[in-house]
Formats: sequence, structure tokens, C-alpha cells
Amino acid sequence: MNLLFLGDSITDCHHCFTADNLGNGYVKMIQNSCAGTHHVVNGGIDGATFPGIFRKWTLQYQTCLFDIVSVLGGINEVGAIMDSHMTDSQIDRLLTQSFQSLHDLLAALITTHVPLILLPEPFLFPYPAYLNAWMPYLQKVRYMIRDTAFSVCREFHDCVCQEFALLSTPETTETAMLQCRSRIVLIPLQPSLNAYAEAHGFSSVTSDGIHPTQQGHELICECLRSCLRPNLRPE
Repeated sequence: MNLLFLGDSITDCHHCFTADNLGNGYVKMIQNSCAGTHHVVNGGIDGATFPGIFRKWTLQYQTCLFDIVSVLGGINEVGAIMDSHMTDSQIDRLLTQSFQSLHDLLAALITTHVPLILLPEPFLFPYPAYLNAWMPYLQKVRYMIRDTAFSVCREFHDCVCQEFALLSTPETTETAMLQCRSRIVLIPLQPSLNAYAEAHGFSSVTSDGIHPTQQGHELICECLRSCLRPNLRPE
């Protein structure tokens, strides 16, 4: 089984500078959990927004065959807005372009018959406190990711989009997988990260409010593995 993880720096984790090209974050942890039975590819790009992630797919991966593709992005859209002096019309244009790229990426994944598409949702912490001001745009980006996913599924009538938290058992996951050509699964990461941070402090899960610590990466890995577990059978 072939797995591709697309995303920004949280996925990238300096993967171009490691011998196995997997980096030192959650992608590497997922590979380790597979015990070498599945082929894992890290397609992360430091600093990427959705247009950059889509370009990466188009230039490097669209002719490859993948059983599962994960796309974790959105936080750099928030950063671009908050770290600039954009007008409202400029913000609208940035978001429109970004989510058109996400739409086009999801449509491309479906038309190339990728059986399972994962959309882990972006996350953020009020640590340091100035990041509190980013939260409204983060929520806006999350809503736009969900709206884009459901919009694509309406276009492809045999495609289903669901939130992983709503999937009750592995059996319902497998049944739904048999009923549609491609499934998009939304995976909220913030609740698991928040729960750990509440018990152990924000510094346990993030170094700067945006990037995860090793423990943060382990929590992301576990969230994704919980969703992947019914589909990752030994080969």
C-alpha cells in the first residue's frame, strides 16, 4: 500500500535532509508504525499554502499511484493574513485562490481514483498569547476546508465526505469504502492536542504555538493512525 502525505512545514519536518526522506515528525512515526509493510512518501513543503501543495502534487505525484493521500494545510494562509496589512479584498482574493487550489487538488485525487483522502484540520495554540488573534481566521480556514470538501463530493456523486469523529466502527468505515469510489475524511486534530496541553502544558505539544513538539507529532500520528487502522492491513 502506498501512502502520500502532502502539507506544509508540519508535514515537511526537514524530510529532504534525512536519509530516508521522511523527516523527523508524524510522517516518519507513521512509517515506523507500519513496520515497513507500506510505502510512505513525505511530500511536505516548508511554508506552503494550498496552491503550493497543489503544485507539488501536479509536478511530482499526479502520475503516481497512491492508496491513501493526506493533505494537512491551511495554517500558512492564516499566517499570511495576520503577518501582513492586507485589505479585506486582498484577504478574500488570497482565500479564494487557496481554496480553489484545494478544490482542484481534491478533484484531481478523486479523478485519479485515490481510494482514501484524509484532510487533517489545521491547529493552533495561544502560546505565545499573541496567537489568540489568529484564532478567528483559523476557524474561517477550517470552515472553508470543510465547505470545499463537501463541494467536491457534491460534484462527484459517488464520493462521500465525513468527519472521522462521526465514524462509529471499523465496519462502517469499510462498508462506506466499498460503496464509493473515493472517500474524503476530515480529521480534527485540535481536540486531541488541546486535551494533552491542558494536562501537561502548551509547551508539551508546541514549541511556538504553530509547530508541534515530538509529543505533538506523536499525537498527530495517533489521530491519523486511528483513521488509517481499518485500511492498513499487512501486505
